[in-house]
Amino acid sequence: MRSRRLFVPVLALALGLAACQTGTATPSSPSPTAMAVATQPSTSTFTPEPPPSSPTPTPPAHSAFLPLINNQEATPSPVPSPPQADEKAQANEEPPRLVLRDDLPPLSLPEWPRPANDNGRCMHFLREQYFTEEELDRNIARLQQLGARWTLVVYADENILKLAAPKFAAAGIVPVWRKMLRPYERYFGWQRDVEIVTSFGLPPYFQLYNEPSLPAEWEGERAPNEKDRRRFIEGLMQATQDVYNASGFVGWQFVNEEWLNVALDELERRGGERVLGRFFFIPHPYGLNHPPDYTEDVNGVLGFLFFARLFQERYGFVPPMIAGEGGWKINNDADARFPKIDDALHREYHVELFLWFKEGRLSNGDPLPDYLFAFCPWLIAAKMDDNAWWDSFAGDRVLTIEAVSNLPPFVRRFSWDR
Repeated sequence: MRSRRLFVPVLALALGLAACQTGTATPSSPSPTAMAVATQPSTSTFTPEPPPSSPTPTPPAHSAFLPLINNQEATPSPVPSPPQADEKAQANEEPPRLVLRDDLPPLSLPEWPRPANDNGRCMHFLREQYFTEEELDRNIARLQQLGARWTLVVYADENILKLAAPKFAAAGIVPVWRKMLRPYERYFGWQRDVEIVTSFGLPPYFQLYNEPSLPAEWEGERAPNEKDRRRFIEGLMQATQDVYNASGFVGWQFVNEEWLNVALDELERRGGERVLGRFFFIPHPYGLNHPPDYTEDVNGVLGFLFFARLFQERYGFVPPMIAGEGGWKINNDADARFPKIDDALHREYHVELFLWFKEGRLSNGDPLPDYLFAFCPWLIAAKMDDNAWWDSFAGDRVLTIEAVSNLPPFVRRFSWDR
């Protein structure tokens, strides 16, 4: 009994001390902001949007550490259930709504930032996500030789962004940045990446994922199933929210119209229509061996028109489009009705493509649409890719390089310029 009497006051004293400590605890300091990046003069006049007036959703704690990528599924089911029942439940489940800032105005086509002396000419940059400063300088010089004002750049991490962004800005070239990600991976560094790019005066064009419907993008190069697609959609929604809230331009890439429709359905289910005001699309219009005026199906350089029709029918407008890959690959003979792509056709077809932006007319006779900002054929340089214009084991595309380099300079005119 005596020990019990002593225990009661001791317990009360301990609880009292704990309560005092709780009442006087100071709040923890806020998490550090993204690493500051030194600015330098550039030729761009892009002015970054102000930071959000209210904090954006904080990513999971584990995502605060490099490499900021998580390829695990976001919310595994704790209780096993039959696959069919599981899929039905997920289909009927109300998805979480996107949390989007409300202080970013939608952009009309004339308001989108573009490079000075814009001519719509672009090339896909290196296929590697890591590259040296020497490789960067050499291929920027090649872009300048071709007169390119745009490029699409695959990057690995913030160090590549810090290396490349100031050099592209100084050269007067606007990149579309594609973080190297597979459709099953998640990335939580978007805000930092947008801040790095805008700190050098470049507009924050970011492509989120690449060709998610194709087996080549999945583990084991297998065809993705419905569960894979749901997994990808979750990552896409998170990336879309993060890039938008960071004042970035949200770029989606699809080669399959059904996958694009599913993603747009999900964006609407989550209340994310506001994103469409600062959204652009990246088609991959490869021509196979079809001539530039081919419109029978999507397998032509005019294949972007099929996706434009989808947006027009669905929303009544077409967002900006930048063809991130496309053009003609050497020796392609996929369609027996047409000749194989040799060096002469490679030159002729690519010159005609780039002249769309000078003459204001597509190869099928239609006016060049304002929404088509640039076309980036594959590929500026690669040793092991015979489609590369430079450095390929199959030799340089000398005829095409010379012809495009000798095109007279011009500035692309839009309908509002006439």
